[in-house]
Amino acid sequence: MVLRQEAPLTLTFIKQRIFMKKALAVFGMSFSLIIGFITPASAHVSAQSKGYTLVAGQSSRLWLSLGHGCTYKDLKYPTSVFSVVVPAAAGKPTPEFHYGFKTSVVASTQVDANNAPLSYTVTWTAKTLGHAIDDGTFYDFGLKLKWDASPQTIAFPTTQICYAPGKKPLYLKWIITDGSTKPGTEDTEFGPAPTVTTIAAQVTK
Repeated sequence: MVLRQEAPLTLTFIKQRIFMKKALAVFGMSFSLIIGFITPASAHVSAQSKGYTLVAGQSSRLWLSLGHGCTYKDLKYPTSVFSVVVPAAAGKPTPEFHYGFKTSVVASTQVDANNAPLSYTVTWTAKTLGHAIDDGTFYDFGLKLKWDASPQTIAFPTTQICYAPGKKPLYLKWIITDGSTKPGTEDTEFGPAPTVTTIAAQVTK
């Protein structure tokens, strides 16, 4: 049997690898600037644009992705309710249809100087426990939005509700927008709200 000897790493090869890594890093930064920024969170609720460009003054779609259910006394429970507050800067939302879920859109009672709601709350509620989103799986809830004309960072405070035995509600509140932390309680955990940053429309000459 003939053993194949691995070719030694040359200085040229190493330089090429370093160049490729730097190029990919720059490409990733440039791509974020082109489509608008999205703040990811691996195990938290995160915002996903799925290729849509988040341009101020235009419409696009956005998905909020949950990554897990609730934990209570070391046991895991599925998500039965998923609710997100959509600020006026994202327009009046149109929610995505999901089989097995009831959907509601409720305008806030707080209004601006033009009597327009300051936000809308979109809620998806599982019709049965069998339709709830199992812990350990991810799931995306979509929205059609119309962005405000001014480029800005927009937070989407989000709440998951699970039910322990006896229909005890458990809460995952992704509502923190200032980078701080908040201690949880027996039935409630807190985390950062998913955010996006819209970009200015390109002016064609």
